[in-house]
Amino acid sequence: MAAPSSSPSDVQRFFELQRTKLLREKDITEKRMFGTTALCVHGKVFMFPWKENLVLKLPEERVSRLLASQNGEHFDPGHGRTSRTWVAVLPKAKRQWSQLATAARQFVDS
Repeated sequence: MAAPSSSPSDVQRFFELQRTKLLREKDITEKRMFGTTALCVHGKVFMFPWKENLVLKLPEERVSRLLASQNGEHFDPGHGRTSRTWVAVLPKAKRQWSQLATAARQFVDS
């Protein structure tokens, strides 16, 4: 039986790379949210890791496309309420994470 892996997940690695890069910019900050670190632009959250998913704030139509393609799920922090503009992008769509993170930042900053 193989030992459990203690290495960071794909989403944690991606998030830490983005965090390191983006925190160099003056308009990017971070805050604690749902027990994890979230990235903010001008004080508004646009991205954070949640379990194995990357949670992003995107326009409703973009969220709908991710849901329809089964590359995302409505983000639910555990209280049964979801939002039309928050999506948990699944690991199978990790090749899209960078592009979607940029889109989330632009959406929140607009």
